[in-house]
Amino acid sequence: MNIREDNRQLLSIIEDTTAGQTIYPPGGRWGPRIQPNLQFVLVHTGNVYIHIDDEVSFVPAGHVALLHPGHREEFFFAKHMETRHRWVHIKLHDSCPEMLNMLESLPRCLPLSDEMNHLTDILQTLTRSAADHSQKDLRCTLAVAAVMLYQSESQRERSGAGKHPSLIKTKEEIHTNYAKPLNLEQLAEMSNVSSEYLIRLFRHSEGVTPMRYLWQVRVNHALELLSNTGFTLGEIADETGFKSVYHLSRMIKKVTGQTPTEFRRTSWSGENDGHFGRLLPDRE
Repeated sequence: MNIREDNRQLLSIIEDTTAGQTIYPPGGRWGPRIQPNLQFVLVHTGNVYIHIDDEVSFVPAGHVALLHPGHREEFFFAKHMETRHRWVHIKLHDSCPEMLNMLESLPRCLPLSDEMNHLTDILQTLTRSAADHSQKDLRCTLAVAAVMLYQSESQRERSGAGKHPSLIKTKEEIHTNYAKPLNLEQLAEMSNVSSEYLIRLFRHSEGVTPMRYLWQVRVNHALELLSNTGFTLGEIADETGFKSVYHLSRMIKKVTGQTPTEFRRTSWSGENDGHFGRLLPDRE
């Protein structure tokens, strides 16, 4: 079954959809519980280990997980920082096992896209507003869009399965350990290739050097913390691998055109749309 061809059937089994957000303190946990819904979990800061039946899934910041009804779950959040995550609950009718089996075949976790973020923004707004019948229909339609988007993005991820394993390994290392003092030689050694070859792999696949990619990941996490926590600049610098508050401030200014104070103010007031067109120089 292909959701793109049969989204009417998916819509027919969705009873309602809601969205919200939660911040867990360092070392927080939730559960155990039996998952009642189809649920997206969007992790923005920190991370979470989700124990699902007899398996464990790690969801780092900047990723979204898909959870399925009927499974036993327990959440263990980052030990040393707050974990901010948003959720989309999709309540399903107990029908159409073929559709449920198809949903179970999708990946557990994917990188979080701007499109998924925007859909969740809208669903949160509709959840907070008056729940009349037309809004319920709209929420359910957006839930279909979210599932279709997740399926499309999972196919795009699979299409990258042919990428060089050293590239994949290096990206995983960066996303897991971006707060550590990594350099090009260390990344190359971890990936069993030369520095020069690793640069070529990244330029061909990502359009940037490995170190530029690393600093972009660090900046993105720093901006998430700046937008969604009350951490000081010093704390954010420590959490995201920056050498100093001055270095962090300079990089934020290069990417956003704003000082950290300006960026936090505009983020908290809702003026920032989260899109930044500038790129970091290769030598950072």
